[in-house]
Amino acid sequence: ELYSAFLNLVSNAIRYSPAGGDIVLRWYADAEGAYFVVQDHGIGIEPQHIPRITERFYRVDKDRSRISGGTGLGLAIVKHVLQRHGAKLRVESMPGKGSVFTCVFPPTRIERRPSQSTAVGA
Repeated sequence: ELYSAFLNLVSNAIRYSPAGGDIVLRWYADAEGAYFVVQDHGIGIEPQHIPRITERFYRVDKDRSRISGGTGLGLAIVKHVLQRHGAKLRVESMPGKGSVFTCVFPPTRIERRPSQSTAVGA
C-alpha cells in the first residue's frame, strides 16, 4: 500500500518534469517523525490549486491531464494511504520551479531497531 503511494509520487515527478530534469528522493528521520520526500524541478503548481490537489478527480489543468494520462485519483489515493498509516502529505510548489511532496510520519509510527553495538549478543 505504501509502495503504491510512493510510486505515485515518483511517477508524477517524472511525468511533470522536463526530459533530463532532476528528481530527488530522500528518506530521513528526526525527533518529530520520519519523512519520505519527492522533489522535482518541473512545471510546479499554482498556489490556489494546492489545497485541492488531493481531492478525488481534481485536476489542475484538464487538458494537461488528458495528454499525460492522469485520472485525478493519484494524489487522493496517496492521501488516503498515508492517513491509514497515521501520516500526512505536505506539498510545497512554485510554478515554473517545481514541487516538493513530503510524506510525514509521526514518531509513533517509527520502529526503532537496536544498533549493532546494543543488540543482544553483540
